[in-house]
Amino acid sequence: MKRLNFFKRTLAIVVVGALGFTVSCVNDETALQEEASYVAEDVVSDYALEDADDLAGLAMLSDDGPSTGGKMSGEPRTFTINDPRCNCENFSATITIDANSTPEVPRGQIVLDFGEGCTGPLGNVRKGKIIITFVGRRFLPGSTIVTTFDGYSINDIALGGVRTLTNVSESNESAPEFEVELEDGTATWPDGTVATREHCFVRRWVRADNPLNDQLIVWQCDGAANAASGTNRRGRAYTMTIVEELVYKRGCPIAVSGVKEFTDVASGKVITVDYGDGSCDRVITISVNGQSRSFEVKRRG
Repeated sequence: MKRLNFFKRTLAIVVVGALGFTVSCVNDETALQEEASYVAEDVVSDYALEDADDLAGLAMLSDDGPSTGGKMSGEPRTFTINDPRCNCENFSATITIDANSTPEVPRGQIVLDFGEGCTGPLGNVRKGKIIITFVGRRFLPGSTIVTTFDGYSINDIALGGVRTLTNVSESNESAPEFEVELEDGTATWPDGTVATREHCFVRRWVRADNPLNDQLIVWQCDGAANAASGTNRRGRAYTMTIVEELVYKRGCPIAVSGVKEFTDVASGKVITVDYGDGSCDRVITISVNGQSRSFEVKRRG
């Protein structure tokens, strides 16, 4: 089960950092602080969504209806998710199996309800509902998981949109690959400002003999002009491309290697973000107009 709960701990740590995000300049220069703030917002939106994704995946693994095709009863029932983020009195998880479900192709809906507030072990407060609609077994090619939100927020940042994971693996023997598409994505901050986002990328889970060496490799969808597009909280439109595959390692709070490029649509300014050479640290290098600075992603408090 530990191998299946990939990056569960890592994502929890990252969300703490992302939602209390600060960027400090390693070489004590501040010329690129504004650009760094754009990167910070992307981290907030990205990992808040990834946290919800991770919870959806754990829900799929915690009940043997979605995982094995068992328990085909159409009556709603509750079940337990063995994760500290769900360990509070206000949380409940229910599953309803569709009448057309079969053991070979299970179908149904899972609702993760955090009520008026559920505080996780790292201080993150989740509220509202994550709604998961699934068709097929998660690790079989062709299966889909669609995640939507009903009044859901993490640390008072409300999420919206439709997030679809499709298993695009060539077979169930290969490293699992999922196409991840977000439509009409929004992140609304407590001050009422809103960031919008749509994205399409593919992620491959590369499992090692030792689970501590597992990796997650991310690249943009084939044929897509961009990995993501949207507007930041100031209403400025941007696009993002993955220039070099992003590599994540268990226990590391951000990608350990890979390159992203953000383009400000109005000005054409390109901001390049380099995650480094594989070291498990919090340092990123941001380049704009030929100037580069290294910044360290830190957690407040």
